[in-house]
Amino acid sequence: MTEKFKLLLLNPPFSKYGGMRDFGGTMMPLNLCLLAAYVRQQNKDVEIRILDSENMGLNQADTVKEIRHFYPDLIGITANTCVFDSVKILTALIKNILPTVPIILGSSHVSALPEQSLRESKADFVVVGEGEIALSEVIAKMQNGENSWDEINGLAYLANGKPRINPPVKLIQDLDVLPFPARDLIDNRRYSAAPTKRVSLGPITLISTSRGCPYDCGFCAQQAIWGRRTRLRSPESVVVEIEECVNKYNIRTFNFTDELFTSNLERVMSISHLICEKKLNIKWVCSARAEKFDFKVLKTMHTAGCREISFGVESGNQKILERISKGTNLQEIHRVINLAKKAGITTHASYILGYIGESESTIKDTIRFAKQLNTHVAAFFIASPLPGSRLYRESLENGYLDPKASWVNYSPFSNQQNILNLPTISSKTIRMWHRRAIREYYFRIGYILPRLLSIRHFYEIVNLFIGMKLLFGIKK
Repeated sequence: MTEKFKLLLLNPPFSKYGGMRDFGGTMMPLNLCLLAAYVRQQNKDVEIRILDSENMGLNQADTVKEIRHFYPDLIGITANTCVFDSVKILTALIKNILPTVPIILGSSHVSALPEQSLRESKADFVVVGEGEIALSEVIAKMQNGENSWDEINGLAYLANGKPRINPPVKLIQDLDVLPFPARDLIDNRRYSAAPTKRVSLGPITLISTSRGCPYDCGFCAQQAIWGRRTRLRSPESVVVEIEECVNKYNIRTFNFTDELFTSNLERVMSISHLICEKKLNIKWVCSARAEKFDFKVLKTMHTAGCREISFGVESGNQKILERISKGTNLQEIHRVINLAKKAGITTHASYILGYIGESESTIKDTIRFAKQLNTHVAAFFIASPLPGSRLYRESLENGYLDPKASWVNYSPFSNQQNILNLPTISSKTIRMWHRRAIREYYFRIGYILPRLLSIRHFYEIVNLFIGMKLLFGIKK
């Protein structure tokens, strides 16, 4: 009997990631579960293991031991920007122990910088863009004993020491044909939400209901994978996946991970109505732009179990919003967030400090606006020029990037030194205002008293406790 082809999909260890470990929750590796499900659907006789080293607390050496024990025929690694230094170390260790086992990388980082990623990591392949088809085709060729890769769209590799980048991958247009993520390959009980996204104490899972975003926010690198055209799953497909999670895995809490879950409000209403019709009794969170909502939509979402919406506000200064190309205005943001509160939904707002054009004055505007909105959670991030984003391109062209910075420094919320050197405000000043924004927002009676009086569930007490640890964990 022919042995099965072995595929190992790896979420690499990034211990003490950005200096803020243990505070951000531990979310399931959705991308790896999606890849595993597609490979199982398309390729026969494949044994797949997902190794989530970070969640399991494994270091580099432990990870290599696990890989050697499984002895895969192919290793796929998710290699995002902030963990790419860890990936480089890991690939070197793997090549030392298992020199003949090919390594393939995927993420927005390697999609934006395929040649550089190949050279830095010594990996054999990089997938540029959406990964399912390219990975499946690589496996099919390996199963057939082939070693020619020029016909696989979306694949980059070194040929005779020189980088070769094949034509772009063809995006999957009908997302309903994709199998549900292979949640059977992970221990779903190990994953928990960050305190800023926790709406229950039960297990939580991620769900992707769309790919792509039509907007062009300057800081976003995801279009390097998905593009700007939005592809939507049908409401029926989404709710059937939710039912599988409830019935098969006993999961009743969900985080919709779409860049813009609310891009089509009619679809959101349909999903919400189906959840109610099937009496699924779930809780969920999602991300949204603070625009175009009306009270009816928000109230329907709440009835269907939506307990928190994360709004990408980004700035309290209109000129900075325009520089980002956010495409919204402060008055509309204020209106929508007030409506969400009225509908009984916890509000979460994200802000970026230190974008190109920022000054101390514009940062003060953002802090002032955040206080006016008074959302349940305000997350302040330092602008991070991730490869694949317009911010990265503009920063590179204008000489704003620190040439000595490591990839870990690209974390937008950490104790690492940020890497943007702007002519309008210094890196040191941005970090000072970042800490000050957090202190000014959370340590005021206008925030603390309403939050204490609004506590209704035990998980809210847990959130408060962990959140305070996070605040005090930020180094001064």
